[in-house]
Amino acid sequence: MIMEAILYIGISQALFAGILIALKRPRMLANKILGAWLLIICLEMVIVMIDVTLVELYPIKILPYTYGPLLLLYAQLMTREHPTFHPGYMWHFVPFFLFLIAVLLFLDKPVMNGTDGFLLMDRFVSVRIIYGVTFFMSITAYSIATFVVIHRHQKRLKQLVSYSSGKITLQWLLGLSITFYLGYVLMFIFGGIDILVGFMPFDPYELSFIGLTILTFLFSVFGFNQSSIFEEVVKYKDAEDVPENDGAGKYQRSGLKKKDVARYISRIEAFMQQEKPYLDRELTIYDLSDSLEIPRHFISEVINEHMGKNFYNLVNEYRVEEVKQRLKDPAYQNLTILAIAYDSGFNSKSSFNTIFKEKTGMTPSEYLKKVSARNS
Repeated sequence: MIMEAILYIGISQALFAGILIALKRPRMLANKILGAWLLIICLEMVIVMIDVTLVELYPIKILPYTYGPLLLLYAQLMTREHPTFHPGYMWHFVPFFLFLIAVLLFLDKPVMNGTDGFLLMDRFVSVRIIYGVTFFMSITAYSIATFVVIHRHQKRLKQLVSYSSGKITLQWLLGLSITFYLGYVLMFIFGGIDILVGFMPFDPYELSFIGLTILTFLFSVFGFNQSSIFEEVVKYKDAEDVPENDGAGKYQRSGLKKKDVARYISRIEAFMQQEKPYLDRELTIYDLSDSLEIPRHFISEVINEHMGKNFYNLVNEYRVEEVKQRLKDPAYQNLTILAIAYDSGFNSKSSFNTIFKEKTGMTPSEYLKKVSARNS
């Protein structure tokens, strides 16, 4: 009865959320992928519901083979400026289609029934072992690939924006992806114990639906609230803008002339010092490009290759200096440190404390005490 209740909750939740996210406006390809993933989870739960309440089914559970590829595709599409679905991505679903053929061939055969008789030496033992090994490899490989995509995205953001927020860094997706993977690792551990020892009082595969129901809810909430990073947050405007290489290597064919480097550096520094654009908490490299009328990729190359830093660090260095100056100024003594930080362009307490200590070697409170002691 408990299992049925969990499945009913999971089915209704995944169905509603999948449709809602897939149809959410503005239409985003990433949302369609997330919606499809939720609907596939819904379908998997429906199959298990039939297995539990109506007729016992034996085919291999193949739909989970799509979880990893869809999670990775969602992360890739969400972190691209111009997201498109490439037909070559269908290769990621080859294991799913291969096992689908196996299911159709052995539809009425007792190939697998949870962990019961998993290592039984019958003609299907090799199929079960291949299934278990490849499924674990699939979940592991795609989880790692998703982590890498999000990490690279977060690194690249520092070339584009001067602030940090959950919606643009996709920290929520990273956290849920890790939870998703660890949940399956736990299921494999329980499954291994049940196969080798056989004393587990429940089917680990069925237990996984408790975790899937919870994760479905969390993915639905965060996914629905997730906006398009580049169209709504970063707001790139130049269709011919040349994307940089994450600051990891040389800028090839950028068109930047050596004679312009020193001039651009001078203009950037003068603008930062005189106009103080860093006071804008959501300053982006696109804003700087518009103000200076210098192509964004030139500014990015100058900052990364010739100033030895990224846009995020450049702007926040000015913000730290602004905070330091205001902490020394008697005119700001009636304000808290956090209020001064916000007025200086920082958008959160945590990022301010982290960056300030990184740049000065002390916390804001320690710095204020040092300044106060010096002035007394």
